[in-house]
Amino acid sequence: MSYILDALRRADAERERDPGRGIHAQPVPLPTENGRRIPLWIFAVGAGLVLLVAGALLLRPAPRVAMDLGMPPPNAPVPKQSSAAPPPKPVAAEVSPPAPPPLAVAEPAPAPAPAPERLPERPVVRAPVVTAPAKAVPPNTPPAAPAPAPAVEAPAAAADRVLAFGELPPEVQRELPKMQISGGVHSDNPAQRMLIVGGQVVTEGHEAAPGVVVEQIRPRSAVLKFRGYRYSVQY
Repeated sequence: MSYILDALRRADAERERDPGRGIHAQPVPLPTENGRRIPLWIFAVGAGLVLLVAGALLLRPAPRVAMDLGMPPPNAPVPKQSSAAPPPKPVAAEVSPPAPPPLAVAEPAPAPAPAPERLPERPVVRAPVVTAPAKAVPPNTPPAAPAPAPAVEAPAAAADRVLAFGELPPEVQRELPKMQISGGVHSDNPAQRMLIVGGQVVTEGHEAAPGVVVEQIRPRSAVLKFRGYRYSVQY
């Protein structure tokens, strides 16, 4: 390349010294050290060859490098794999059949308990009723009057009707237990009727106090019975 540049510089210098020479003028060969003249076209041809070689080197594609380094080259012989011994066959484990479940032994049913022997019913022997002979009533003798019943027992007429508490005999009022009636419930169904006495619920037919029986529960009142007397109380 330095030879080509020197030749071009010399050509420019010749044209500056001789402006009458044009571009088509033949260059004057310069004397060389050996006394021989080298034509300029040799330098031009050499420069062209150098440029062609340089362009060919630049345009030549770079050799492809195998990306997979582990892959063998195409012409490399493939190593033969040694024939591996076949894997041993799995030995099937001997599975013993499951033992049959033990048969359930049916327990004998317990013998029924012997029924208790029924004692023979004793015949009821009824004693004959012996009527006492009637005493002879002497003539012209008036019959004796019956003894009056105790005052605490209600007469037959008083037992049929319901009395007020103030209508009871004084001795009955004194013997009547004290009761605190706080309420009651009346219903068309007698089983659902109730009377609250001293914080306890009492139904019909039961005692509200010793000797005092709840005979009937009415709306707003109740009928109690004590010593044969029926009387009404409010609640």
